[in-house]
Order: sequence, then C-alpha cells, then structure tokens
Amino acid sequence: MKAEILLKAYVLHQSDDAFRELVAGSLDEVYSTAFRIIQGPEHLIEETVLRVYWELARKAPRLEEDGALNSWLHEHTCKTAVTVLHKEDRSVDRAALAREKQHLPTPNDMHPAPPGLGIRVSQGILLNVAGHKHFRMAWRPVWGPQRVRRARIGAGAIFVFIGIVVLWNIPFHKRNPIVESLDLELTPSSFAQLASPQEGAVRVEPKPTASRNAQPNAKQQ
Repeated sequence: MKAEILLKAYVLHQSDDAFRELVAGSLDEVYSTAFRIIQGPEHLIEETVLRVYWELARKAPRLEEDGALNSWLHEHTCKTAVTVLHKEDRSVDRAALAREKQHLPTPNDMHPAPPGLGIRVSQGILLNVAGHKHFRMAWRPVWGPQRVRRARIGAGAIFVFIGIVVLWNIPFHKRNPIVESLDLELTPSSFAQLASPQEGAVRVEPKPTASRNAQPNAKQQ
C-alpha cells in the first residue's frame, strides 16, 4: 500500500497497524541512508532510525496534509544522522552527505535493516504515543487543517496587538487616579500623602491663603 495512504490512516483512524506497515515499507531506505552517512557503530544507525520515525509519528498530521512523505523521510534522515554524529563527537563525511542530499539512493545502494529492527521501532514509538492518543483525537477536529490553525493564530495575535495599543493610548491619570486636586502644591506633606499605601484617589485640599495673611495682622494688634 502507498505510504501516503498508510500515513493518512494512522492520522485519521489512529491505526497502529497502518503505522507498523508504514515503518516496514520504508525502513530499508531510512536505514540505508543512515548507514551511508554515519559509517560507524550499529547502535548509532539504529538510534538515527528511531529518531526519524519518532518525528514521523509526532508530525504525522502536518505531513499528511503536505504530502511528499518519501522526500521528507530522506531529508530528515540526513539531518538526524548529522545530529547523532555531533552528539557523539564524531566527524561527518561531507562528501557522503552531499551525495545523499543530491538524489535518493538507488536499489543497488540498499543496506537491508537488521531483522527485528522494524518491530522494535514500531513498538517503542506506539507505546510512547499511546498516552497522548485520546488528546490528539479530541483536539484535531476542533482546530481543523493546518491553514485554519495558522489563520486563527494570526487573528488572535492581531487582537492582542490592538488591545495593547488601546491600553497604551489611555491617559495615565485615567488609568491611575491618584490625585484629583488641580491646586495641589508640591510640598513635603503632599509628597507624604501621595506615598501613602491607601487605595483609591487621595484628594489634597489646598491651604487657605486668607489664614496666612490674618496671622501678621493679629500680631500687630
């Protein structure tokens, strides 16, 4: 069966059998690509294969929409093999990597995967994603295709930006009504009142000027 059909069955119906058949049908190509790039111990090649199919299971909804599964597997195997080599502090054969990026391998370049590797890869990945299966099935119909999700995320970002702009343009004295008096004198006492931890507005009454003029007159009498 075609790989894209198996991937679609895995995404829409959560079919473990479809994923196992998908791994079995493409395992030799993925293993051969990793074998030619790593050129090292067997466990590094198997680690590369496991990582590739783990990413395939994790990104299956997007790959099912975009298509071109075989090209994605080949390209991602090259990237993952380089990542594994760097993790182990091993050098990368740039010539071999360039050859792999230029074209897909021919059947003569195939290196069959060891017996049982496909079963181990499938079981390990399906056991890890089993706990998230119900969550993914519940949310997929709500969000819809990838283009709809991107449109909704963009609309949400626009609304957030508009809200920030509106709040930024509100005058400061309306957002923080600390002082309501227009005749406030900048004296130490007024600063002490402004620094008080009381909530709400603080109304500071201006000092009457008549009382200041009355005191010298009283002393003269």
